[in-house]
Amino acid sequence: MVDTNLDRLPEQRSGRDRLRRGGAEAMAWALALAGGWAALVALDYGGRDADSRLYAEITARMSTAPISEWIAPDFPPGWYMRGPYREHPVGLFVPAALLAQMGYPAEQAAYAANAVYQVLTIVVVQRLALAVVPGLMARSLGWLIQLLPIAFTFRIRANQEQAVVFFLLLALFGTERARQRHRWALLIVGGFVGLLLVKGVLAAFGPALCILWLLARRRAGGPGLTEHVAWWGIAVGVAAMAGTTVAYEHLYRAATGESFLSVYLGRQLGAAVVAQSAGLAQIAYNVVWYLGRVIWFPFPWSLTLLAAGWYGRRARSSAAAAPVAPSAVAGGAHAGALFVAGVVVLYVGLFSLSDRRADRYIFPVYYAVGAAGSLAALRVWPHFHRLAATLDRPWVPAAVWSVTFLLHLFAGRLGLPTIKVWAPDF
Repeated sequence: MVDTNLDRLPEQRSGRDRLRRGGAEAMAWALALAGGWAALVALDYGGRDADSRLYAEITARMSTAPISEWIAPDFPPGWYMRGPYREHPVGLFVPAALLAQMGYPAEQAAYAANAVYQVLTIVVVQRLALAVVPGLMARSLGWLIQLLPIAFTFRIRANQEQAVVFFLLLALFGTERARQRHRWALLIVGGFVGLLLVKGVLAAFGPALCILWLLARRRAGGPGLTEHVAWWGIAVGVAAMAGTTVAYEHLYRAATGESFLSVYLGRQLGAAVVAQSAGLAQIAYNVVWYLGRVIWFPFPWSLTLLAAGWYGRRARSSAAAAPVAPSAVAGGAHAGALFVAGVVVLYVGLFSLSDRRADRYIFPVYYAVGAAGSLAALRVWPHFHRLAATLDRPWVPAAVWSVTFLLHLFAGRLGLPTIKVWAPDF
């Protein structure tokens, strides 16, 4: 076990030192984003996957239309459908279209906006991890989660997955911080509404994961000082989602004279419940199919997490005869492990009930497992912990992002991350 005293010095920094580090991180990320945006334009980048190409084209067309028409875009000519786009709400397209209206090339605006979601995801996951692990370990996630196979595969995209992870993390961060201070509950509401506008009905995972986080934190370390505020924040967030849904439907009807929800819900919920094969056997197959993705896309940290869970269970069994008071670090790690296990069960369990399968459906699981597994490796491997201490510089995460982003631009998809376990229709 690594001596957590290795983290003690960084955590005793003065407020001025922390402010200086935060400023250096912000500057590094600003330079990295500026370089990435410039490279997208210089190489006239266009996505390779169909969803990214479609969303980038919708964004570009929206940016030339009046803002009053943005709520009801059409499928561009030549795609698999005609007429109004009602596969999802338009929340993903609006920031990118605004970016294009400000002068950024419209054809690359969706990819540039996705880069922002990537950066924000990295920043927020570090802040959230501080609630359950020491500072060095939390900061190390800034470069570790960028090296997951799924991160390489989705490095430059224009679809919803990265935005979904960001808004989920934003809501979770707000939930954690609201356990101590009231004002952070606003992030819960913002995260839920953002999820709804980007991913529609699947925004229901937001409240579910925040509740799961609170239950895991309470079981591992007791309730926070203002935990009731976090619960109220979740309730208000759900109410805000309902109000946003009503407002969206009203605005869509005002713009088109038609209903958005009737078509959208029919497509999203109707197709998901259509039975295509035998019940239990198909569900079992789906579980295996998704678990294969859970092992591969966060690799190798998925294996590290499994090993840590096994040895942790043995250690707890050995210590049961002579229990000791758990440390704050151990309690935080236990809460994180409980949460990640719940995330895997929730996503894999629910999506296995449908015959519609895709890697992206459980996208947040890959980041949860990858983050937890890499933190477990930092905890138990002294050499890896020392490497993380060596790389504990404010510019390292931004530098890793820049290098991998440019590699993707120049080399296309990297071979390792694009390996598939087996196809969805197999």
